[in-house]
Amino acid sequence: MDDRLSQEVCSIIKKELKRCNLSYRKLASELDISEVSIKRLLNNTQPLSMQRLIAIARLINFPLSKLLEEAEKNIYTVPVFTKEQDQAFAEHPPLFTFWSELTERRTVDDIAQRYGLNDASVHLYLRQLEMLELVELGLNNACKLLVPTHTSFEKGSNFPLFFTSQVLNRLQERVIDLPKDDDQAFLITLKAELTDDEFIEITHKLDDWMFNKLRESQDLRAREGLVVAPYTFGFMAAKGAFHDKLPPIPNLTNTQCTNTQ
Repeated sequence: MDDRLSQEVCSIIKKELKRCNLSYRKLASELDISEVSIKRLLNNTQPLSMQRLIAIARLINFPLSKLLEEAEKNIYTVPVFTKEQDQAFAEHPPLFTFWSELTERRTVDDIAQRYGLNDASVHLYLRQLEMLELVELGLNNACKLLVPTHTSFEKGSNFPLFFTSQVLNRLQERVIDLPKDDDQAFLITLKAELTDDEFIEITHKLDDWMFNKLRESQDLRAREGLVVAPYTFGFMAAKGAFHDKLPPIPNLTNTQCTNTQ
């Protein structure tokens, strides 16, 4: 089974175990294996055989076909932070910085050294992320991400307001007055007469394109060996004409008319 699919299957099983009020110990007893083995299987550190997967599906009363179908669907759905996670980031922005560093595949020690964090601070950050169900802590501050690295914020979330204006202002400075030979940035503006449905269709297409591109960029195995760099996109659109009014048209004198001929 593909690693991403296997990880998503394990995530769904964990949620269903909670729903069924079925403990790891009880599940281990039913499968006649140790509780440690169950944890390894569901943390995707030990291969989950089809035979055991069928047995688990039966115990949680979740058809195997539905389990695999839902896991496959979740892989190709852009996940979003919960309201609790968004609120925690909004109240303590450095927590999001710590999380972002983890998603960049940096180790906890690297993050601590980079930001000059002491052991107590590192532990507090990790515990907060664990309580938000974003990471699973192991020994010696080892941690495993519990949500995909391309997790996004829902429209109307609190935390994005913290940095959106800064990003857009800096992006604007970068793309205004581009040199002719600058192929590392672009600025395209368009004013078109559209129906409401046409505008919504464009919005959905841009959303799909952006999140598909984001998801593809996180597939490290498929992109191994490629030279990549961060690029920032800031598509904007709204109903209305936002340019300044065109200059007024004055009357011309006979002399001005002659000069323009």
